[in-house]
Amino acid sequence: MARKSTRAIGFIAALACTLSASLAQAAGSDTDSVGWKAFKSEVTVDSTFYRIPFLLETKSGVLVAGTDANRGTTGDSADNIDAAIRRRLPSGEWEAAQVPAALDLRDYSENSGYARASASVIDGIIMQDSSSNQLKVLIDLWPWNGGVFTKLNVWNDGSVHGGDPRSFVLGDGFASVAGHEMLLLSSKNRKGDANGEKGVINLNTNRADFDYVADVDGPRDSDGRIRVYHLEGQPRQYTAQGVDDSNLLLGAESEYSLSSDFELYKYGKQLNSHQVDTGKVVPMKIMYRDSELQMFNTQHILQVSSSDDGKTWKTDGLKTRDFRSPDSKYSLIAPGKAVQTRAGVHPGRLIVSVYTQKAGGTFAESVYSDDGGLNWNRGGDIPNNANLHESTIVELSGGTLLSFNRNPGNNGKVLWSYSADGAMTWSAPQSAFGDSAQGVASQVSAVALSKNLKSKKTGEELPTIAVLTPTERDRTHGVVHFGVVHNSETRPEIEWVGTTEITAAGKKFGYSSIEQLKNGKIGVLYEASPTGSWADGLKSIYYREIAATPAVK
Repeated sequence: MARKSTRAIGFIAALACTLSASLAQAAGSDTDSVGWKAFKSEVTVDSTFYRIPFLLETKSGVLVAGTDANRGTTGDSADNIDAAIRRRLPSGEWEAAQVPAALDLRDYSENSGYARASASVIDGIIMQDSSSNQLKVLIDLWPWNGGVFTKLNVWNDGSVHGGDPRSFVLGDGFASVAGHEMLLLSSKNRKGDANGEKGVINLNTNRADFDYVADVDGPRDSDGRIRVYHLEGQPRQYTAQGVDDSNLLLGAESEYSLSSDFELYKYGKQLNSHQVDTGKVVPMKIMYRDSELQMFNTQHILQVSSSDDGKTWKTDGLKTRDFRSPDSKYSLIAPGKAVQTRAGVHPGRLIVSVYTQKAGGTFAESVYSDDGGLNWNRGGDIPNNANLHESTIVELSGGTLLSFNRNPGNNGKVLWSYSADGAMTWSAPQSAFGDSAQGVASQVSAVALSKNLKSKKTGEELPTIAVLTPTERDRTHGVVHFGVVHNSETRPEIEWVGTTEITAAGKKFGYSSIEQLKNGKIGVLYEASPTGSWADGLKSIYYREIAATPAVK
């Protein structure tokens, strides 16, 4: 009996060793020299590349990771880009990734190559409202061929090296009709030819062409769908001072209607599109090239929400007009994690960073909500004499906000600014890291830490922040900079007290999102590459956890 038990124990031990080795090998297949692959092209979702991460740990301890799913290339819009989300449960188990229906534009197939005529979502920012516990993601939405480029320069490996920049027009694609802000729609689909291709350029930017409006925030019809009306009068063109819509009247309710996900119905029947590359039948959305009604070709802000810690998602609607000023050509989301204030003059305020193109350059701005994301309002610009780009905001314990800004000009210094009034006004920006070129050509991410660190200058325990950025112009050497903040409630001053490497010197590092975790560590979701090729690296989005104290002091 004893011998039998010994043999059994030995067998179990051997089996455990075998399983352990198998699990280690499986884990190893998800890890390379720059980190663990939270998203990977081989199995996660059917996407060739991943880009632009966002990360948040919910109040209940669920870690929600998100990323752009670049179906064909490593590039920007216009291309076939959706958004994927993956959760880690408090037990430590990572669930399978998903592309929520609200963030899945299917005018091209999931594994298509470069698709310049595709619609896309790109650059998400995530937040959780403390009152409702709802998660919200705001993300840029582009109709077909919308985006920063009309054409990308795509190499054989799928990597992108610049492209043909778009000449943006003024306008947010809405009109004021019958006391409502309504989405303009056109039965005329203006297409242009370029580079030997027919009908690949979206020219739906002449406001006079638009003859329908959708009451996207108004009462739904008996089937729960968005009502679409005929528009009486010809819309005037947008100007930097706004637009006069006093000549427009709301006509009869039309034969069209829209689902909450902007699928188009006609006489109560859902219309279908055929995927351009496969011919597969999919529901027709108004941002697709073959839609019977077309959106104004500009950048929109789509909001989606989850009431179950990111397990399921629904479309909240378009927040475009809340975010866009009349004199803007776009107001793009600065991706990553938003902030909700806990103290200061506006506790509970959700604050999102955008960067807006208008006369005089590109400006870093704040947009805020005091009702949990139902409505948004524009806050203040960060004053500058250089074009500012993506920004990230953190809140110190007393309610002061710090903003760290990607700065393409002025030798590429990361600039920082502060606000003591809930993002209504901002101080003049200053260099975060002195005269070095840290942060050039890439986004910056930051988080306020739950525990204070000690000042080298005074020995005080002070509020602490962690700021993550590439340190070289070629997007290499990702480093977390730990700083303590003096005078945090008056005129903040940052003292840098140490660093932790995410990728080694010379190793590629791009966009990131950083989060203070309940286990005391810092979670980092980021772009990297084990080789010198972004075509290799962007087949994955990487995740790791680091101590909330610097490795190098």
